[in-house]
Amino acid sequence: MTENDMIQCRAPLRIGLAGGGTDIPPYVDLYGSEVINCTINLYVYGQIVTGGNELTIHCCDSEERFNAKDLSQLSLQGPLAIQQAVYLYFVENHHQGRFIPCSIDTWSEMGFGSGLGASSALTVALIKGFCELLNVPTNPQMLARVAYDIERTKLKLKGGLQDQYAAAFGGLNHFSFLSQHDNKVTPLSLSQSTRQTLESQIVLINSQVLRSPGEAIEAQSLQIKQCNALRLNYLHNIRTSVIPMAQALLDADIEQFWSLFNIASEQKHQLGEAVLPSKVAHLFEFVIKQGALAGKVCGAGGGGFMLFALPNKTANQIKANIIRTFNTNIVQIEFVDHGAQAIRVQSNADSKTQESCIWM
Repeated sequence: MTENDMIQCRAPLRIGLAGGGTDIPPYVDLYGSEVINCTINLYVYGQIVTGGNELTIHCCDSEERFNAKDLSQLSLQGPLAIQQAVYLYFVENHHQGRFIPCSIDTWSEMGFGSGLGASSALTVALIKGFCELLNVPTNPQMLARVAYDIERTKLKLKGGLQDQYAAAFGGLNHFSFLSQHDNKVTPLSLSQSTRQTLESQIVLINSQVLRSPGEAIEAQSLQIKQCNALRLNYLHNIRTSVIPMAQALLDADIEQFWSLFNIASEQKHQLGEAVLPSKVAHLFEFVIKQGALAGKVCGAGGGGFMLFALPNKTANQIKANIIRTFNTNIVQIEFVDHGAQAIRVQSNADSKTQESCIWM
């Protein structure tokens, strides 16, 4: 590490395709979890530039800023807690506890609270960036485990396991979590035609409802602790549907996949009002009645984006009806096969901008 080193890093967002909710403690520790997710061509970015005599953190999405001249000023609280916590982890574990003067800028293509794993993608991207800065060897398992520890243990943020692993590994994967600390990652290799069909059908629709994932996660965790038999049965059904859904994808049986997807989605929506609030349900039901093949809330639910599969022949008309009725934005996505990336770039006083690198 030298004066005016510049590291640019990014991690992809993800869509959950199966098993969402089963990766949240205490369920995962009691029963295990099966999840399928896929990273997409939307990213959270970070930029680290060394130099000066203080730490400055800037979130370009919210214009939140934080400055510190020594480690005692780190609060690990507020909207920039993740950036502070990642910085402190590397100071303590890879820089002999010595203060690193630098600037950290972060931004997201979709904003935070989207239900697409942006917060964990931010954590993983910055870990990857600091590993590049300090020449720390890294691999996807390490990135995911450190990110999970920072978010769930250090910062006590509510959530599951899949977001950190999706951002670290990238691609379309079947994750088997035996507990919070034991997992197996199985990439799902689809035929080109199956992949293209899925990409052409899947859209993300903004519910325009401010998302509060902690409420849904807290409610689910409480129900498990109280041994709510009905809610547990919903989660068991969601978990056991994952392997048949993975097989349907591998068999290129997209019709069967969306059929199983809808059954699991209905189970998830039954987990409580916090998952599918009435304001979100109104849009969801409208899209389904318009002829969507399948649909679900993203992430823990409560707002943010929803995922739908639209039939190719009528997709344009359905989109037009949604925009005309709800005046919301619809995003077409593509799958990406890589996880977090970081690169060291030439730095000078005039180059501290949000320009993305030419990623390999």
